[in-house]
Amino acid sequence: MVNILIVEDNKNKLAQVSLFLKEYYPDCIIEYVESFKAGVNKVYENKWDLIILDITLPTYTVTPIEDGGAAKPVGGKEIMKRMLNRHVFIPVIVITLFETFDGGKISLDSLNKEFEKDFSKIWRGTVFYESDDWRIDLKKTLDKMRI
Repeated sequence: MVNILIVEDNKNKLAQVSLFLKEYYPDCIIEYVESFKAGVNKVYENKWDLIILDITLPTYTVTPIEDGGAAKPVGGKEIMKRMLNRHVFIPVIVITLFETFDGGKISLDSLNKEFEKDFSKIWRGTVFYESDDWRIDLKKTLDKMRI
């Protein structure tokens, strides 16, 4: 049994990624959260075999009375940084809709280079969700991991 945490605020992307993971790991247990703060709290439960992280996240979970607060343009990176600071070494796959972040100041390519250099203990790859091949890319990344 594989325990997977997805930190994702886009409901359609969340649904599609969850369906794919259920096909790949039929007996997996998937939990999800939709914000930076909720993601940080869930990561520390330390029961996960895999974490799927979005890059851009609202600070708080959006509700009928909460607008999510200020967006965290690289919230997924901040979560990984906190994981390493607390010695939480769970494999992470980043899945993103965007090629640039923080108003175009940060490129996905530069983030991937940073992830490779600074987060190699946990980062297993990035999947660009807007690509027609995102499922193929995610499967290749999962195949390499052999969870």
